[in-house]
Amino acid sequence: MTTFRLLWRYRTLIGVLVRRELNARYRASVLGYLWSMLNPLLLLLVYTVVFTTVFTPRVAGENPYALFLFSGLLPWLFFSSALLDSAITLVDNGPLLAKVMCPPEVFPAVTVLAHLVHHILALPVLLAALVAAHLLGLHPFPWTVVFLPLALAPWVVLTAGLAFGIAALAVHFRDLRDIVGNVLNLLFFASPIIYSLHSIGSPLVLRILRLNPLASLVTVYRDLAFTGTFSPPVEWVIAWGSALAAWLVGSWIFNRLRDTLVEAV
Repeated sequence: MTTFRLLWRYRTLIGVLVRRELNARYRASVLGYLWSMLNPLLLLLVYTVVFTTVFTPRVAGENPYALFLFSGLLPWLFFSSALLDSAITLVDNGPLLAKVMCPPEVFPAVTVLAHLVHHILALPVLLAALVAAHLLGLHPFPWTVVFLPLALAPWVVLTAGLAFGIAALAVHFRDLRDIVGNVLNLLFFASPIIYSLHSIGSPLVLRILRLNPLASLVTVYRDLAFTGTFSPPVEWVIAWGSALAAWLVGSWIFNRLRDTLVEAV
């Protein structure tokens, strides 16, 4: 049985565990799920204040810069947060994994889907900011934003694949979460989040940055959410190719270590 078919078979259990994960996060919180929208809203407000009053970024043609940055940061936050949590999901759910007859694949899937819910709840903030920028004459409204699910899909596949691999490896190598955190810090600056690829003046640096598979995923997402255009087909091919490669490698690692997970946690 393939990983996808197994997850589909246990979709009801996954849904229950996702709700449990979200409820646990906001337990005893007055605002509850509203924090999923308030956190990105506050983040956007901070960026707006900093990049309009403190200093002006030297990224030509990407105004308002706070919105440009926010549109690239949203998928990154989903990706990085899900990977960090995937490194501890099997360990944290060890008792449940040992006592309940359910496949270990369920828990990385729950982690990714829970963070996907947070991302989806943050999208109204992005949409409201785009409308406000349009009404203020700061930026034309990108009607391509309605196709954003097409750009989000490869992010989900990529994140899920890496989450499966990291979750399985982290059971045997408990230092992996710290390693993943440092790698993500490096990837953040190697990805076109705080800058755009066409703003890179050095051909050598651009070729190096192009080696990062996240470059195409960020570009495809931001073009729809901010620029108002569809990325060239090659960007979509690279984005989906990277996502599918991550899924295949991650699920392969998980399947190789699957039988050792219950004893190791």
